[in-house]
Amino acid sequence: MEKIINRDIRFWPVFIGATTGVVLEVVATLVDEIIVGNLFTDAAFAAVNLIEPYTVFEVFIAYLVTVAGAALIVRAHGAGDHEKMSELFSQTMIVCGACGMALTLIYVLFTPQLVRFVADNPAVYNDAYDYFKVMRFYPLIDVFDTFMFAYVLYRNGFIHFYTAIISRISVNALLSWYLGSRMGLMGIGLASILSLVVALTIKLTFLFSSKHSLRFRWYFNPREVLEVIVLGFPESSISAFFVIMEMAINGFTLKRYGVDGVAAVAVVINIFEFMIYISEGISEYEIVAVNDSIGKESSSSMDRAVKTTKKAVFIEGAVFLCLVFFMASAIPEAFDVDSEETARLAAVMLRILAPTAVFVCLSRATAMFYLYTGRVSRTIIIFCMAIAVMPVLFGVVFGQIAVEGVAAGLAFGPAMTVGLMCVFVRFVKKEKLFDYSILKLNG
Repeated sequence: MEKIINRDIRFWPVFIGATTGVVLEVVATLVDEIIVGNLFTDAAFAAVNLIEPYTVFEVFIAYLVTVAGAALIVRAHGAGDHEKMSELFSQTMIVCGACGMALTLIYVLFTPQLVRFVADNPAVYNDAYDYFKVMRFYPLIDVFDTFMFAYVLYRNGFIHFYTAIISRISVNALLSWYLGSRMGLMGIGLASILSLVVALTIKLTFLFSSKHSLRFRWYFNPREVLEVIVLGFPESSISAFFVIMEMAINGFTLKRYGVDGVAAVAVVINIFEFMIYISEGISEYEIVAVNDSIGKESSSSMDRAVKTTKKAVFIEGAVFLCLVFFMASAIPEAFDVDSEETARLAAVMLRILAPTAVFVCLSRATAMFYLYTGRVSRTIIIFCMAIAVMPVLFGVVFGQIAVEGVAAGLAFGPAMTVGLMCVFVRFVKKEKLFDYSILKLNG
């Protein structure tokens, strides 16, 4: 029996599948910035990054109202309740449409004010305005796409999943280069929307087969919608905290170090976010393994899950530490940063950031462990501290000394968060960091 349990949750299939999907999705979102860096000036590159918090906020809203909804549909599928699946699917699609239209309306009505809020500098305002003028319509497609992204993945539609992502990257790269060279930053934004339409269309074909088809109906239950929001908030909060961090760091850097400073810091922020997203592979394995252990009521299974998670955290963290440190000079070149001084600054800051990779992975794994062992408040606090509060606090403090101090603040954030959480659970709660004694598990 013990041997069978050992083979129940295999690390590599879950880790590789989730990591590959996240890498492709992150690459898809980075295409715009890489092409902008190669086609336009550092000021244009800075402008696009100044607008990015609004795009990330769309991701927060999309995850908040759809990802947990997709999980509930899968739960109904597991129960064999096809009628409930259709109701939940229809309700989520209605909520997607409402959220997409509401967010787009806000962006359209307050375009100048929103652009000025993040790009109140003559050197970047016009470029930021041109880019946002198109990207303000992005939520109309993005919220639907996020829901189908989660739903297709959860229903094991891997062919549609990977085909959609690869198609999005390819179409976006080709159209961004073509339209960007003719229409400027407006063309870059238009390419993003068109490539997302292609990806969404491919994912929707998953519903064409009789096996996966669901009947749409006008169904809306406010209590169920609230349940979805509550379930989805802890993980979707990552995007909300990204918005806070990017706005605060970019705003501080723009005022103190100008456009060149923002261009250098933007490279570092992109890599910092990439570290957090790429740790998704670890947390996806952890989610499956921890919930499997809870279902089995097996402490020995939980021990193995925690041990494997810890190994993955330190191995992946070490790998990314080395990659970022040794590729620090090449990464700004990928974004085609024009100024040699700006590229040099970005490379120095990337080397300062590199050691935080281990703590980024550890903070993500710890947060997800607490989410699925009933300590949800700790999950939200860890994400808030590691992504927003600590990086902004130390980034602004250290940034007063030099622009490189901003990177030191970003690096210090996750490390300080993990340290404080260790102190809290060890001396206040009398626990270990990955403690599951709250659960009633048999040996």
